[in-house]
Amino acid sequence: MRLRGKVASGLGVGRYYISREGYRRQFSERLGLDPIPGTLNLKLDRPFVLDDSDPDSIRIEGFIEEGRSFGACICRPVRIGGIRGAIVRPERTSYSATLLELVAPVNLREALGLSDRDKVEVRT
Repeated sequence: MRLRGKVASGLGVGRYYISREGYRRQFSERLGLDPIPGTLNLKLDRPFVLDDSDPDSIRIEGFIEEGRSFGACICRPVRIGGIRGAIVRPERTSYSATLLELVAPVNLREALGLSDRDKVEVRT
């Protein structure tokens, strides 16, 4: 599978969520990667639906940390410019199906020299 989109600035909240230990531990155990805090956002050419029915999806369970509830998400391992990463689709989200959030063990913008509106291809 190939998805194509353009780099877009996010709201800056990905860094907060990805840094939570409950997510980091599960990303390490279930995806085999330790993502840096933050996500790379892509505005896709067409909608992409990722849910539990996708045979390649990996569920990250919700948890409670510091008295706050954090929701589950569905992930799918991918490669972005040859770098291992994952699509992360929170179950609780107001994002459109045309917005894709990606995590990786490196800062993708820096590693791939990306700026807003640059075209990116994601492969599974």
